[in-house]
Amino acid sequence: MNVFSRPTFLAVFITGFASVTASADFEKGIAAYEANDLPLAYKEFRAAADEGHADSQFNVALMFEQGIGVEKDEAQAVVWYEKSALQGNGPAQFNLGVLYENGRGTKVDFAKANQWYRKASMQGDPLAIGNLGMLYVRGDGVKENKVAGVALLLVSATLDSSPENHAKRNISTTRGLNAAMIAESQALSGQMSTAKNLLVPLDAYLKKGEKKAGSEKEKEPEIEKKAE
Repeated sequence: MNVFSRPTFLAVFITGFASVTASADFEKGIAAYEANDLPLAYKEFRAAADEGHADSQFNVALMFEQGIGVEKDEAQAVVWYEKSALQGNGPAQFNLGVLYENGRGTKVDFAKANQWYRKASMQGDPLAIGNLGMLYVRGDGVKENKVAGVALLLVSATLDSSPENHAKRNISTTRGLNAAMIAESQALSGQMSTAKNLLVPLDAYLKKGEKKAGSEKEKEPEIEKKAE
């Protein structure tokens, strides 16, 4: 699967969410990382992470995921990403979704990948929005809905046109689209782009589709059995 976790250390933090000691350890960790003293960077980030500093928890997770200053351990990466993600850290939510989608450090769990991509998408993360779209395109952990999937990919591509984002390429390789579906995707994309929370119009569209499918199923005539 062409989804990768975000490899950037977090160097921005809000002291109001952590103790003075944790914030100081975080700053020491950044300084050690910039000086290429990776074991010391891990030690300082871990000290702050143990006190609940969300950005330090993300950095500890990233070090475990990529084997930076410590032995690579993706299972530990999942643990620390989740601690950070539960505090609302968007990059941690995205990376956690990637690990669940790919079964790295944990078993493949598309439902959890969907959960964390949704949370990161609410914070405007373009890559999370794109990965969420691909879950709908493929029907991984959700009911397949290519219109919703392409709409999410369109939003992602609009927000981030960098080479790191494969949204445009994924749209072009999506099979089974017709002109009506593309127009519907564009309309939904526009609604999501202007919404305060893009998940609101997305979920409304999906719910509408479920009701329509249910209504059509009720109208299906019953097949009469032949008398024996």
